[in-house]
Amino acid sequence: MSCLPFLVVMLDIIARLPPKNVAQCKLVCKEWLDFILERKFVRAHCHYMRASADQKLLMVAWKTIEVHSLNYKSPGFIVPRGVARPFYAHPSRMFFLASLDGMLCVCLQNTCELVVWNPLTTKFKKLANSNSQGFYKVDSDALGFFVDSSDDYNILHIKRRRGTMTVYIYSMELNSWSTVRFLKHRPYHHYTYLWSPATLCGGGLYFFVTQCRGRSDGLTVIRFDVNSKSFSELCFPNVYDDEVSGSLVNINEELHMYVCIGNYDYR
Repeated sequence: MSCLPFLVVMLDIIARLPPKNVAQCKLVCKEWLDFILERKFVRAHCHYMRASADQKLLMVAWKTIEVHSLNYKSPGFIVPRGVARPFYAHPSRMFFLASLDGMLCVCLQNTCELVVWNPLTTKFKKLANSNSQGFYKVDSDALGFFVDSSDDYNILHIKRRRGTMTVYIYSMELNSWSTVRFLKHRPYHHYTYLWSPATLCGGGLYFFVTQCRGRSDGLTVIRFDVNSKSFSELCFPNVYDDEVSGSLVNINEELHMYVCIGNYDYR
C-alpha cells in the first residue's frame, strides 16, 4: 500500500467507493480529508457513481426526506435511509430546484432563501444577502446549476419582479453574486411567460419558455452558455396547433425535447 501513489489511491480506489464509505475515509487523516473535499475528487466520485448499478433517489415526503436505492441488478426491497436536515425547514416547505454532483439547490418557502446543500456531508450554504440577492419566488423565477470552464460551481438565478428581469450568477469559489445581461428587446420578463427548470447539457443551460400554453409561435428555448455567460434563442420545432407544451431532457449529453400537442387528445 505504501508503494501506491497518493492520486492512484484517492482517484482510482477511494473515489469508486459508495458515499457512506467515502465519508468514513475522511477520518483517516487530514490529508485524505482535504483531498476528499476538493472538486477534483468530487467530480471523480460522481462520475463513478453515475456509472454504478446502485443509483440513489432522494424522495421528499410530507414529514421526511429519504434516500432510496435503485439497484436494477438487485430488484429486492432495500430499506430507505432518512436524511437529516442541518437547517430548520419542514420538508413540505422546501422546493428542490436543481442538483449537480451530489449538491442540491433548495428554496425555503418560509423565507424564500436559496440554499446549496450536500445531503452526504450535511454541509450547506445560504445564498441570500442584504442586497436582496439569493431570494427566490417559485411562481416567477427560474434557476440553473452549472460548472464553468474554471471548474467553479455556479447558480444562475433569473429573477422577475414587477415587469423587470435581472439575471444573477452566484460563484461558490468567490462566495459572491454578479449580474449578466439578458437578451435585448425580448418580452420574456413579462409575467405571462412561464419558465421551465433549467436542463444542463453540453456546456449550456436550456430553458423551455412558454406564453401561458399558447401556440407554438409563442414558445421558445433559451440557452445560457456557461462559459461565455451569454444568452441565445433556439427555434422551436415547426408544430402548429392550438395547444402546445413541452419539456427538455439530457440523454447521454444530448439535448432532447418532448412536445405535447392538442387540447384534449394529447399526442
